[in-house]
Amino acid sequence: MPKYRPKGCKCTGKRRYISSGIANNSDCIDVCTNPICGTSDKLTLLAPVVYDEIGINLCREVPLTEALPTSGYPLNASVQILSIDFPEENGARTTVTRIPGRPNCSLVTLTNLSVTFAVTIYDCSKRVTDTFTETAVYLPSGPEAPDYEYFDAETNPSDVELEIFTPYGLTWQDGSVTSPVINYIGFSTANSMLTQGLNMIAIPKILNFDTDTPSLTIGISVYVKSVYFSQYLVPHNGRAVVPKGNIIPDEDTICMDFVAGELLDYEIKPLELCAPKFEERLKDDCEECDPCCSAVTEQEPEAAVPEQGGGDGSETT
Repeated sequence: MPKYRPKGCKCTGKRRYISSGIANNSDCIDVCTNPICGTSDKLTLLAPVVYDEIGINLCREVPLTEALPTSGYPLNASVQILSIDFPEENGARTTVTRIPGRPNCSLVTLTNLSVTFAVTIYDCSKRVTDTFTETAVYLPSGPEAPDYEYFDAETNPSDVELEIFTPYGLTWQDGSVTSPVINYIGFSTANSMLTQGLNMIAIPKILNFDTDTPSLTIGISVYVKSVYFSQYLVPHNGRAVVPKGNIIPDEDTICMDFVAGELLDYEIKPLELCAPKFEERLKDDCEECDPCCSAVTEQEPEAAVPEQGGGDGSETT
């Protein structure tokens, strides 16, 4: 017959682990029921850190396929890079490989960068007249690659090699360890996220706008960065105050008072988990501690009793 085990007893094979933030607080404060309010002197942050980076400049002419407006001359333009893709053209593609004998570094070979631009056209009064996309290949790998007529050995070669420090490894495609990838951080919903490993960003600049051809000469700065998330203890100067836009109230209501009032913010502070300072050391005497989030509150005053009015039978509250 199995031995009776009272309700609430733990199984002998099960262990419970308590975080330092909970265990390091004194007995009179249980942060699970009475969180500590205020601002920590230091914060533990898990932040993406750039361990190494390298950049190059590329330049080429980009013909425009959209017809330009015929009024509002002289025209102006601006460009933004939405995305960079890494297609393979006749066996040539962007690759990332470990350097033999140097396991903490990687060799990045860039070629056939398919760059998608968002082009905005302005008239002489700086009003937007049109916005469209154009795609151009930088670093065309060979005569068979698209846009190879814009190849230039100095400003737009067929490929470049970059050495970069990657001490914690690379990002792999769908968990496969055969194809390390570069994550491009752009301005579309599909590529606006940062990942661990190799990341790329690019910044464009218009060097010439030919409205007759029409075409844009666009230079781009391409940055490759090795990024890893690391934990740091960071001192700070208090909570940041977000500026609030104000409105002129049209009527005095509780909703209008709230909308015109201050922004809401959370008050419970992160626990200070790292030595040498723990939360219980902020309290000189455990018996006298009174955290601002304590469940004990001041006694509410008794409800007001309406005062009786005069002989006219009216009442005043």
